[in-house]
Amino acid sequence: MRIGIISDVHSNADALKAVLDEFERRDVDKIISLGDIIGLGAHPEECIQLLEDQLKKGRILSAVRGNHEEYLLTELPVHNHNDSSKSKLPQAIIDLFSWNHQRVSQQSVSIMSQLPRQETITVNKVKIFVSHYPLGRTGDFMPFYMKPNLKECRKIFKYAHAKIYLFGHTHVRDLQIGRRGDFFINPGSVGCPIGTESASAGILEINNKQISYHQLDVDYNIDQAIEEMMNYNDEVPAIEYTVDQFYRPIDTYHP
Repeated sequence: MRIGIISDVHSNADALKAVLDEFERRDVDKIISLGDIIGLGAHPEECIQLLEDQLKKGRILSAVRGNHEEYLLTELPVHNHNDSSKSKLPQAIIDLFSWNHQRVSQQSVSIMSQLPRQETITVNKVKIFVSHYPLGRTGDFMPFYMKPNLKECRKIFKYAHAKIYLFGHTHVRDLQIGRRGDFFINPGSVGCPIGTESASAGILEINNKQISYHQLDVDYNIDQAIEEMMNYNDEVPAIEYTVDQFYRPIDTYHP
């Protein structure tokens, strides 16, 4: 089976369409979505509708919700959950999240509410743990690592038991393979990738317990996507925050 992996679309419909088209071109059988379909960008509703269309076609193998779907369903954050000191988020960023939520229909809110936060699935007798970022016993994210090494991967996934561990959230692609043949895969971000102007995604292949992973860089009209976001800059000035994430150094980034 050939499985397309997406994460962190962040309301970038142009990037998501390009990735879905690339999956079609590469004969992908199913799709796994690792959350944060919404947040930050200009088109949250359209991105949810694109995901729902894949659901209706029976192409979604698993879809979990990320922290931005949690903000939609529960409450807006006050602190940066990736920061152990719990630094406060700027009000402009909170307002950006709220503006994004206002552009989501009640039907789409209902769709997001039906997604689990994480789950384990089985494909060809291979267990896959699917998460936006692994959760601890209290339901909070495990300690944050931008690009965890193998030891750190084992630490944050210590409550999960699988052969393949999928996560996103950091927007940084990564692949770690242990001596036991276990895979820790972060496909990067479709909508706001770090280190590339392409949309990041991946293809996981499982055939007779043989596992392989291929990272994708999918080109799309990023200038058009940026223009569409900046059209709303007068309405919500922090939209420029999203645009800046395509270019700013990694140490300025807070997903």
